[in-house]
Amino acid sequence: MFSIIKKSLSILSISGVIFASTTAMAAQGHLNVDSKAEKIIAVVNENGERTYKRVPAAKVLPGEVVQYSTFFTNISGKPADNINITNPIPKHTVYLANTASGANCNIVYSIDGGKQWAKPAQLKVRGSDGKMYPAPPSDYTHIRWQYQGDLQPQERKAVSFQVRLL
Repeated sequence: MFSIIKKSLSILSISGVIFASTTAMAAQGHLNVDSKAEKIIAVVNENGERTYKRVPAAKVLPGEVVQYSTFFTNISGKPADNINITNPIPKHTVYLANTASGANCNIVYSIDGGKQWAKPAQLKVRGSDGKMYPAPPSDYTHIRWQYQGDLQPQERKAVSFQVRLL
């Protein structure tokens, strides 16, 4: 029971850490960046159909899924370009494959703390036999969204990804 509580508290404190760790860069203009964490829960309607909805991540238990969303707005009077949004994968979580999204974004991943970036097919790890293998999503440490094109003044966009608490 103690480890469940400890891990639950970890995710709550991680919510603040990821917000502080999100980085946004733009060559021109200035960005305002804000983030939120929401738990994904299943809802079954009267017909027995299951749907999913997001609720504030006030309490998260091991095995539950959290969606992190980062919003960025161009607060300057000029278009902003070369925008990169970078988020770490929080500790005590595992990235859920194919959940990173962002309109007009090239999405790349890191397995080495953000030193090198690539698409999933190019990420490789060395196995115990010395051979190189595709890196599983559980090895991802960071996600980067490279916004394609200009973000117009006052324009707001969002990127997101999901993790499961270990």
